[in-house]
Amino acid sequence: MTQDEFSKKFLSHLNKQQREAAQTVDGAILLLAVPGSGKTTVLVTRLGYMVCCRDIAPDSILTMTYTVAATKEMQQRFASMFGREYADALEFRTINGLSSKIIDYYSRNHGKRQPFELLDNDGELARMVGQIYQKINNEYATESTIKDIRTGITYIKNMMITKEEIDALDVGVPQMPEIYNQYCAELKRRGLMDYDDQMLYALTILNSFPAVLEHFQEKYRYICVDESQDTSKIQHAIIRLLAQKFGNIFMVGDEDQSIYGFRAAYPDALMNFSNDYPNAKVLLIEHNYRS
Repeated sequence: MTQDEFSKKFLSHLNKQQREAAQTVDGAILLLAVPGSGKTTVLVTRLGYMVCCRDIAPDSILTMTYTVAATKEMQQRFASMFGREYADALEFRTINGLSSKIIDYYSRNHGKRQPFELLDNDGELARMVGQIYQKINNEYATESTIKDIRTGITYIKNMMITKEEIDALDVGVPQMPEIYNQYCAELKRRGLMDYDDQMLYALTILNSFPAVLEHFQEKYRYICVDESQDTSKIQHAIIRLLAQKFGNIFMVGDEDQSIYGFRAAYPDALMNFSNDYPNAKVLLIEHNYRS
């Protein structure tokens, strides 16, 4: 498809800011988008532009968003515009899906059996937390208390906070630092990891094994991140490592729209984008089409 053909079919209905974002491919780009501004349309169109007009191999592009449902929806939107063949060649993943792939690659190619099995059963995790709380505080944990503990655990791991910071953390739960320590010890004793550990383990692998890091840097030469204001500190650390070799990172977000602060979303990373990625560009799409 020629540039003119692509422009007539896919860019003509976009406004000037949207077209600029869809056609800016190389380097580090932060797209700040207000709600209802068509950011997902821009992201999907940009992927099509990369493949159809810039001849970038689809399997060298990694697109990440917050939930599995969102990855499937984005892939379907891409397929409806540019065809199923290209859509199947592109990778749409959550950060946990990427972490799992990193861990699996490390296990298969470095002769290391996965030391931890993912525990994804919410009921079992809740029971474990409740038993630890009861043991430490000599009382039964309510459903609300268990939820608060698990939120605190997620916050600690995603924000990568220090032991001193854990000791000073106040989440409204008695003996939270001790609960956290025993929770981690129990998972380790049973050879298990939770979803937050999955990211910690993947980050450790990337930092500790240069060959693994290089493999994924070479594989994903272009990285796109949707809803980046809801991405946690550890998730930004993983993304930054993967993007540091080629520097082709496209982040879409709105620092005023983070809804997951209680789960360690880290919108500060958007404001620090230019420090993390040299020669970064900041683009805006500011027209709200929903109101």
